[in-house]
Amino acid sequence: MKKILLTGAAGIVGTALRPLLRERYSHVLLTDIAGITSLAENESFERGDIADLSFVKTLAAQVDGIVHLAGMVGPDYTFDDVLLPNIVGTQNVYAAAHAAGVTHVVYASSHHSVGFIRRGEHIDETTAPRPDSYYGVSKAFGESLGAFFADKFGLNVLAIRIGFVGDTVADERRLHTWTSPRDLAQLIEIGLTTPNLGYELVYGVSDNPGPFFVNTNAERLGYRPKDKSVNAVADPSVLDARPDPNTIEGAVVGGRFAASGFEGNTGRVAG
Repeated sequence: MKKILLTGAAGIVGTALRPLLRERYSHVLLTDIAGITSLAENESFERGDIADLSFVKTLAAQVDGIVHLAGMVGPDYTFDDVLLPNIVGTQNVYAAAHAAGVTHVVYASSHHSVGFIRRGEHIDETTAPRPDSYYGVSKAFGESLGAFFADKFGLNVLAIRIGFVGDTVADERRLHTWTSPRDLAQLIEIGLTTPNLGYELVYGVSDNPGPFFVNTNAERLGYRPKDKSVNAVADPSVLDARPDPNTIEGAVVGGRFAASGFEGNTGRVAG
């Protein structure tokens, strides 16, 4: 794997990953709807919208592998909000990869695709989606689409249900969902370089206490997290915080994404 495409390169996760990816690959082609002006020697940038299939095809034709991060992220987006960037855009990435003969795609899914599952339940790579938002719905769609392209067209796809990526751990829930850019980059490398990967799903989390997710599939593929969320805690009181299991936010792994706009039966979800 020499040259890779990074979609959503101007976002928080893309910005954090760029220094790590350009160390591993000879060239990183960046794309985003937002501009990027500061480029390393082995980076290039093409601005555009992944909802435009012809644009994505021109990018895919230039690379050996794709890391697909682009999309709208948030608890309150409507279906119409996520339709083009998250759903149509993801279809375009997979279709363009297939058309260009790209062999490996890493898909940035999210733990919000299983956000309505209660904390403490067994959640692993076989766990079916229970999205907590239209954002989560779009990520679950991308997982299924990746499996389809792997099975139908022979693409190799690693879907990573990413937790929280950030410099610090600011609350109790993130203590269990945090991932460092270094650990996420390790998973991406596994997804880009594993021969005959087919379709696999893993969780993008570091070595965290009381993990929400059983990540043995990632370990089977060679993942060994190097960082711990407890070392990134901003305020030590986070280590002693306890969620309220009688609230939606405290009961399920999706936290505020699940709680935002909730009109369902609280007792059925949090009881």
